[in-house]
Amino acid sequence: MVLVSFSLATSAIFILNQYFDYENDRANNLKKDLPIASGEVLPRTGLTLFFVFTSVSLASAFFTDVSVFLLLLAFMLLGIGYSTPPFCFKSRPGLDVIVCGVGAGILPFFIGVQTVPLLTLQFELPWIVRRYQDAFFTALPIFLIQCAGQIYQVVGDYEADTLAKINTFAVKYGKKTALRFAAISLLVTISLPIIYELLNLSLTPFLGWYLIAFACLVPCLLYFMKRAQDASEKNFRKLRNIARRAGTGILLILILYVLIVRLTLNGI
Repeated sequence: MVLVSFSLATSAIFILNQYFDYENDRANNLKKDLPIASGEVLPRTGLTLFFVFTSVSLASAFFTDVSVFLLLLAFMLLGIGYSTPPFCFKSRPGLDVIVCGVGAGILPFFIGVQTVPLLTLQFELPWIVRRYQDAFFTALPIFLIQCAGQIYQVVGDYEADTLAKINTFAVKYGKKTALRFAAISLLVTISLPIIYELLNLSLTPFLGWYLIAFACLVPCLLYFMKRAQDASEKNFRKLRNIARRAGTGILLILILYVLIVRLTLNGI
């Protein structure tokens, strides 16, 4: 039920974003084929779907678990504020990146955590405090990688956003500066698990397993970062096409990897 609620909430946010941006998306070669921008879905129909999906999502979450409902509500409010006047977080440089890091990274993670739920308000119990600590250490790299992803997104949309006078992080600070921030975020992200292990901040001895993934990820990451230095719209269109073709396969490999690690660490 939580998965259904979250999927509907995510769909509602994407629909609302397209509803407010469809005129600008028509001038964006990377987004002109989106349903509302292309004319496949009428704006009024999209808005109706937004309200239906939002209502069903929040109602089902409320009857499932109050903590999940509150997290999902925060997730939706950030998503709505991202595109909707007068907030329009996407036009506030720096805040646009942070909002996406929290909304697309931290909150979905904690929604998943609370499906158990693992986090309560019983702070007098030491293991509850430790759970919050572990949750924070896990959420931090997720936040950083979502921030990096958002920066690459706005760099790809730079020309269209400039024409539409949308003052994103890339528009205000320039493509090169934005790409440097994204690269730093990615490098910190892949380094954090090693730092956690060296500082004895993790209860699970996973360093050996992570180094296997690290050795595979670094060449791919360096290749991507090198390709991303060409900040032209044409190059970013190619990168997005590559990501779409390879994304499913990479996700399946990661899921299999996580399952193997969990089974091994649990002694099964």
